[in-house]
Amino acid sequence: MAPPASYPAMGTLVILNPTAGGRKDPDALQRRLEPWIDGDFVSTRGPGEAVGLASEAARSGYESVVAVGGDGTVREVATGLHLGGAAPRLGIIPAGTGNDLAWCLGIPAAIERAAAVATDGRTAALDLVQASRLAAYDEPRYLVNAAVAGFGGRIGDAMTPAFRRRFRRIAYPLAALGQVRDLRPYSIRVEVDGRGMDAKALMVVVANGEYAGGRIRFVPGASTGDGLLDLVVVHAVSPGRLATLIPRVLSGRHPGTTGISMYRGASVRIHADRDMWINLDGDTWQPGPAGFRVLPAALRVAVP
Repeated sequence: MAPPASYPAMGTLVILNPTAGGRKDPDALQRRLEPWIDGDFVSTRGPGEAVGLASEAARSGYESVVAVGGDGTVREVATGLHLGGAAPRLGIIPAGTGNDLAWCLGIPAAIERAAAVATDGRTAALDLVQASRLAAYDEPRYLVNAAVAGFGGRIGDAMTPAFRRRFRRIAYPLAALGQVRDLRPYSIRVEVDGRGMDAKALMVVVANGEYAGGRIRFVPGASTGDGLLDLVVVHAVSPGRLATLIPRVLSGRHPGTTGISMYRGASVRIHADRDMWINLDGDTWQPGPAGFRVLPAALRVAVP
């Protein structure tokens, strides 16, 4: 479906990613949602389009913009709302592969129940995270849930629509297993609110919420509205030690465990001795030194 030529004032705009989760029928999501949401529907035609649609909706007076898709779609819609002035409330209907932010916020997985939350739920503050490449002058990116650097940083490259459709919720862990052969430590320097520390690390996670990578509880107790970022550093350890760490991370029992360091602050900078690819809310970004800063309560979001 092509975007409407102009938006009426007020009301709800639903922005759908028609292929979210590897779906084959591009109209299926809209058919399911139309009985539940009284609003205007528009489907994206490619990566990045939701940013412009949401930005225009914010400037045109919509009261609510609902993102239907995975974490990448939510990130694009949130980015557009921020760039457009962030007036509309963000609704989220999880229809992707990981749906980590929805999980963090307690939004139901069932599409019809999530639609009820998007339209009638209470409103909560949602922090936004700005990501910038420190060695470049390109425009900053934004994310709503988590950035993963190092191991897992290029996981999005393996997440083709067919792969997502076939493996669904376990797609992220399976894609990560495919990168084990590239598991090499980085010499990194991390700065949290200006305080620096050096480490040999396999992976660094900059998180706004508790869950990332397909509902892995990387940061138990993290809040998407506390005005702070949570940093998790997985240190370079022996293969035997790594084998014991993995189940603890998967079950959220890793805080305080040897080989894991956790920090909290409003800004994070990451430098590495070689290209360290970074994944933003499920999508591969760029390698190189990067900075992150939280934008407290930048958005309003519908929650149960």
